[in-house]
Parts: sequence; C-alpha cells; structure tokens
Amino acid sequence: MNWFIIAMLAPMIWAICNFIDKYLVTKYFKGDIGTLIVNSCLIGLPVIILIGIFKPSVFSINFITALLMILNGIILTTYLFPYFHALSKTDASRVVPIFQTIPVFSFFLAFFILKEVLSVDQILASLLIIGGAIGISLKRNDRKKIVITKDVLWLMLLSSFIVSINSLFFKFFALQLDFWTVNFWQYLGFFIFGLALLIFVKPYRISFFSSFKKNKFRVASLNMFNEVINLFAMIIFSFATLLAPLSLVWVINSFQPVFAFLIGIGLTLFFPLLIKEEISWKVLLQKGLFIILMIAGAIILGI
Repeated sequence: MNWFIIAMLAPMIWAICNFIDKYLVTKYFKGDIGTLIVNSCLIGLPVIILIGIFKPSVFSINFITALLMILNGIILTTYLFPYFHALSKTDASRVVPIFQTIPVFSFFLAFFILKEVLSVDQILASLLIIGGAIGISLKRNDRKKIVITKDVLWLMLLSSFIVSINSLFFKFFALQLDFWTVNFWQYLGFFIFGLALLIFVKPYRISFFSSFKKNKFRVASLNMFNEVINLFAMIIFSFATLLAPLSLVWVINSFQPVFAFLIGIGLTLFFPLLIKEEISWKVLLQKGLFIILMIAGAIILGI
C-alpha cells in the first residue's frame, strides 16, 4: 500500500478520537481528566503482551536502550495532561489545529540538537503555522472584544512540544532497531506510567475505580474503543514515518484539522446532544482560513 494512503488514515482516525475525547471530557469526566489519562496509559498492557508473543526478539536488546525507549514512552504520555485540559475549555476544532505546531518544534529541535540549518522557507512556513495557531485561538469575550484564549494556546503548544520530542526519538530508535521493538518498549513506558499514577496518585485511583461504578459498561466501552483506535492511529503514523521522511508524514497529518472541522460541523448539525460547537459563519470563516494557513505552512515545511 502507498505510504500516502497509510499516512492519511492516521489523521482521519485521530480526528474521530478528538471528538470522543471531547465527549468524554465534557459529558462524563469534567474536571476529572485523571481517569482518562490512566485509561490511556493502561492500554499499553495488551499491546506489549501481543507484541511480546508474536515478536519475542524485542527482548534481545541491551538494558540502557530499553530504558531510554521506556522513558520516551513516558514522555509521550505526558502530552495528555495539557491536551485534555485544553479540550475541556473550548471546541475540539479549535484545539486540534494547534497540533500543527509539532513539525515546527521538530525543525527547531533538529536545529538545536542536531545542528541542522533552517532555511528561509522553513522559517517562513513555521511563522505561518504559528500565526495560524494564534489566529484560531482568537475568540470574542463577554464584552464582544476579540482576545486570544491564551490558556488553550499555551496548553496545546506544550502538548505539541512533547509529541515532537517523542517523534524525534522514536524515529532515531526505529532506524537502529525496528518498528515493533520500539513500540513494545514505548508502550511498556505507557503502562508503567499509568500504573504509577494509579498506585501513587490517590485522587486518580479513586476516580478511576468510581468511573466504572458510575458510568458502567457504556462509557467504559466507549473509552476503551477510543483508546484502541487511537493506538491503531499511532501505530499507522509511526509505521508511515519509516516509509517516508518524517516531515512529509507530518504534512499529511496536517489534514487532521480539516477532518476535525468537518466532523464538528456534522455533529453540531445532526447530533447536537453529543457535541455542539460554534458554527456561526464568522467562526467557521475564522477556523477555515487559519486551518488553510496552517496547512499551507505544513506543506512548505514538507517540500
């Protein structure tokens, strides 16, 4: 299968995940993101069991390398904290586009860590993406003045920065080893982090077990389904980075805001009890224009 088709599947699935996350955060776990984070981390257990059964060679690496990959998995897990907080504050279609700053962070990390030189096009493209992130964060307050939702912007910039660090190290390890070995140790990091939260953070432990009593099978199943398809998207994306340059895969991933934008409109029009976003023509125009601006920047970065 062509790498382009493989890469395009990930943003489509992630856009769906974003709205399931939004639904869970606002309808069932408002102010209680600990349960969602623990669930997201514990999904690593079935993953490492399956990989370990079908590819036992994952254990034939040295301890230091395994430890570094576990730490990389733990690093990625922390992006959930600012991401869920941002989702609880505004529309998913405003949150998702800010993930397009990930390749910007990747380029600047390469500049400072690998001493790569940034071209004029890369700098201009980065400015387009950052400008789009700021633009989509603009919102009218109660006094009808246009202000930047700084809390959402900073939360998502932090989340994007964390993901960019993980992506950089994931490809570094995957090129030396192989895709499934890196995923095994990374998801072991997921599981260890989630287990640590469950054991040592009492509020998270209480909310985690009480969520199953309160929400029972329906919400627990929806949460599990979301984590499974999110995991599937992550594996697809990671695999695509091995088939094509990382920057090109991120260009394809830049279409995630478009999918989120369209899904948000569809849900608001036909299923407003599930998700209801701002869809006035002014808001749609603002979101659409700045999403296009960010995609243009992402395409320039990938050329």
